[in-house]
Parts: sequence; structure tokens; C-alpha cells
Amino acid sequence: MVGPISSLNSSLDSFTLSDAPTVVDLGDGDIELKVNNTIFKTHKHLLNDFGRLREVIKGMERYGEAPCISIYRDEHGVEDFKNMFQVLYASLIKGPFEFEAPVLVSSLRIATAYDYPKLREFSIDRLESAKLSAVQRIKLSGEFGLSSWDESAFRELASREEPLSKDEAREIGVDRFEEIVRAREEMQRRKGAVEEKVRRDEEERKRREEEERVKREEEEKKKREEEEKVKKEAEEKAKKQAEEKAK
Repeated sequence: MVGPISSLNSSLDSFTLSDAPTVVDLGDGDIELKVNNTIFKTHKHLLNDFGRLREVIKGMERYGEAPCISIYRDEHGVEDFKNMFQVLYASLIKGPFEFEAPVLVSSLRIATAYDYPKLREFSIDRLESAKLSAVQRIKLSGEFGLSSWDESAFRELASREEPLSKDEAREIGVDRFEEIVRAREEMQRRKGAVEEKVRRDEEERKRREEEERVKREEEEKKKREEEEKVKKEAEEKAKKQAEEKAK
């Protein structure tokens, strides 16, 4: 039977690396998973959900070998498995549970490396609702092939007002930094072209309005002059007719 989540967290948080293997007992385990110099006493039915580990377990059972799997990871491997087991064992108990981003990243990393699609999907789904920075999303997209994350984060960094900091450039790497710089320059160029077009369009609008105003005033002036002329001619005609009648 799987131990309670509190004892799990206590076990996971208490181990330290040393020359002798560190043992993390997750409660009534039936298989050992040795990651670098740390042994996790865990449960076969959980490891069977990982495609790559399932094949190892089948081979181990076929030849009657002891229930122990050894794998080697980088310096973050033990921490990744520690975090991943927090997610796996929490899912066995009534939830929901909230996991911090680093725990979910570890879970995603192990699920991707050892072929556990459902855990990968779960981790991605939870990370999508986490408040990850654009730089974090770009890093994760590169590691885990999340193109949609890369595209949205790239647009965010390329379009924001402030330029990338040195720390951000270091995080995403030289190649991506240069791509973003070029994209920012292109966006600035386009923005400048758009602003210039808007300025010219506004000047053209004002020029047309001024021409129409002048034309309208000239037409009104001409109309008034014609009306004055007609009025004056009518008055002169009336005056002449009056003079002729008076003779």
C-alpha cells in the first residue's frame, strides 16, 4: 500500500547525496529505481506507465532478475525524479493538488524522456496555467518541442517596449537572442513605416480639407458676388423704369 503523501514528502525532502546510495522509501514498494546514486523504493505499476521503463521491467521479469532498474541522468536527475514522484503519488490520493512550476517541469522532463504521454500532457496542461515568463516558455519549448509556446513567447519578447536584459539573453542563448533582436528591429522598422504613413495620411487629409475649405469659400464668395450683381442690376433696372415713368 502506498504511504501517505505527508510521509512521501518527508522521505523525498530528507535525502542527501553521498558515496553510499541514498535510499528513498516511498512506502511498501515492490521495485527499486536507482537514479545515479539514489535508490527510490517505489511501485512497479507506476513505472509500467512509462513506455521505456515498461520494456526494461518486461525484460527483467523475463530473465528472473531482481526488481531493480538503474538509470543515469545529469546532476538534476535525482531532483527531477523526486519532483516527478510527488506528482505521481499525489494523483493516487483525492485531489486536486497544486504543484510549483519546477516540480511540473521535472515531471514533464521525466515523462518525455521515458515515454509517459498522459503525465507529459498533465504537466504541460498545468504549466500552461502557471505564470511562466516568456524566457521560461522559450527555454521549455526548446527542451520539450512546444512550438506554440515558442511562438507566443517570441512574439511577446519581440514586441514588448523594453529590450532583453543580459540575464534574459544568457537564459535563451545567443542564437535565439539574435533572432529576437532582428525581429524587434524589423517590428520597429515596420512600426516606423506605419507611423510615417499615418503621418503622411494625416498631412494629406489636412491638405485636402484646406483645399476644400478654400474652394468652398471661393464658391461662396463668387455666389455672393453674383447675388450682389443680380441685385444691383435689378435695382438699376427698377430705377430706370421709375425714371421713364416719371417723364
